[in-house]
Amino acid sequence: MIFCAAPSYLQRHGAPQTVDDLADHACILYGKSYGSTSPWLIVDAAGQIQMRMMDGRIIVGDAEAQVAAVVAGSGVAQLATWLITEQLQRGELLEILPHLATEGLDLHLAWPRNRESLPKVHKLVDWLSAALRVDGRVK
Repeated sequence: MIFCAAPSYLQRHGAPQTVDDLADHACILYGKSYGSTSPWLIVDAAGQIQMRMMDGRIIVGDAEAQVAAVVAGSGVAQLATWLITEQLQRGELLEILPHLATEGLDLHLAWPRNRESLPKVHKLVDWLSAALRVDGRVK
């Protein structure tokens, strides 16, 4: 999980330098159907991951909509690298606060036990394992 923003947003508002600076920026948050928002994961000085609730300028209930809002220059967000790989490569998004990046959230796959030996299950697990890794690390 990294913090990112569009170059146009950073040109207008500058880049935050600390986690506390985020309070002065337009945060684009992921909202849940029951009204709460997902906390941002912040690495503290001791290297521990803390959850921090943020005030959001825009709250969306869809990850792709969150990406679109950030690309449009509406604010900053914390997003999974696997979700924004192409936007980062094209320069549509820039990483900010790299010292606060986290490994992200665990991803668990579940399937019926009677399908464990199916070749298509193994192919899917292999593909997901490869697709969600960067430099040997999970994105």
